[in-house]
Amino acid sequence: MRVSTVAFLTTLLLAACEGGPGDAASDAVPVMLTASDVHIVGSSESIAEVVDLDVLPDGTVWVLNSAAPFFVGFRPDGQVLGPYGSAGGGPEEFRMPAGFLVGGLRGETWVFDYVRNAFIQVSDPGGAWTRVAVPPEAAPRGSVRGGMNMLTNTVRTFRLGSEIILPRSSGTLESGIFALKMAIMGADLAAFDPESGAAHDIVSLGQVLDDPTVGFERTDGGFPLWYRLWAVCGDSEIHVYDRVHNQLRGFDASGTEIAPVDLPPVPFTEVTPRQFALALFSLRQAEATGAVGPRLSPEDSVRLVNEGAAQLKGTPAQLAAYLPRYVDFRCSGDGTMWLRPLDPDAGDLQGGLGWIRVSPDGSARDVYLPERFDAYRFTSDRVWGVQRDELDVASIAWIGLP
Repeated sequence: MRVSTVAFLTTLLLAACEGGPGDAASDAVPVMLTASDVHIVGSSESIAEVVDLDVLPDGTVWVLNSAAPFFVGFRPDGQVLGPYGSAGGGPEEFRMPAGFLVGGLRGETWVFDYVRNAFIQVSDPGGAWTRVAVPPEAAPRGSVRGGMNMLTNTVRTFRLGSEIILPRSSGTLESGIFALKMAIMGADLAAFDPESGAAHDIVSLGQVLDDPTVGFERTDGGFPLWYRLWAVCGDSEIHVYDRVHNQLRGFDASGTEIAPVDLPPVPFTEVTPRQFALALFSLRQAEATGAVGPRLSPEDSVRLVNEGAAQLKGTPAQLAAYLPRYVDFRCSGDGTMWLRPLDPDAGDLQGGLGWIRVSPDGSARDVYLPERFDAYRFTSDRVWGVQRDELDVASIAWIGLP
C-alpha cells in the first residue's frame, strides 16, 4: 500500500497546530428524528462557525464562535446576551478560547484559554473578569491538547465532582513522529481542584490502551488520522474509546479501571480511494491554497478529489485502517454515551446524521438527527445544538429524546 506522501505531510504539519451512520449499531429499531422535532430557542447574526455550546442549569445557552465576538448567550425565552469577547492580548481580551468546560463550574459557563492556560468565566458579560489558572503541576502551559480534530485547536475539558479533568500531552512535531502519535492517541488525564489548586494524575492513556499501530501496515510518510475520544460520563466515571478492542474503557476518579463497555461492530471496515480522498479534502485544499479556509470552485474541488484518489494504492481495508472510526464522543449527566461514526461519504473527516446511543448497561441504538442540526450537548432527555436553515441562518435549538 502506498498513500499520498504529500497529503500526509500536510496532516503532520496541521496536527502540530492541533485538535455515515454505521451498518447496524444494534438490533433495536433506530430512532429517526426530523426537523419537526427541533425546538428553536433563539438566533443571532453574531453566530458564526460554532466551536462549542454550553447549557446552564437555568436553561441559558452560550455559544463559542471560532472568531470574535467569541461568545453569544441566549436566555430560555430567546433573549440574546452579548455578543461579546474580543480577540487580543489585553487584560480582558481572549487570545485562544479553545472550548467550554463540560459540566460547568459554580453553575456558570467557563472557557479554557489555551494561551493563558486558564479557565475564564464568560456567562456574566457585565461582571468582573474571573479566571482560574491551571497549576503547572497539573498541566504546564501548552501541554493541554484536544487530540481530536487535527484541523482545529479545540480542547475539551470536563468537570468531575469538584475537580477539573484535562488531557495533558507532551509530544510535538519537533519531538518526532512517535512522540506526536502519543500526543494524539495517548494522554495523561490530569485533575486539579479549582478551589485549592491541588493537582494529581488520574490515568495515562498511552499506558492503559494497547498501541493501535501493532500489526498496522505502515507507509512511507503515512500517518494514521486517528482521534483521541474521551469524556466524563455521569458523576464519577471517565470513559475512553479503545480502538484496538472496540470498547469504551472506564475509569473512576482515582484512575481505577472499571468494567469496559463493548461496542457494536465497527461502522466500516473498507473505504474506496474516492472516499479516502474526500476524507482528506481539507488537507489537500490547504496544500493547494495555503490555507484551510478559502473555498475552491466546484471544478477545482472535483479535480483535487480525483487527483487524490488517483494517487492512492492499497485495498479498501488498508485505506480504512488510516481513518478514525468515530469522530465524536459525548456523554450526558446520567451516564448515557454518544458516539458519532465517521461517514466516509461526508468528506473532511465528518460524521453523518447518525449517532450511536450507548446506555450505561451497554445496550446500543442508532439515533439519526435532522439535517443541518449540529449536536454539542446531550442531556438525559434532550440534544442541544445549532440548527441552520436553507439560507444557512443559525439558531440555538434542542430536540427532545423519546
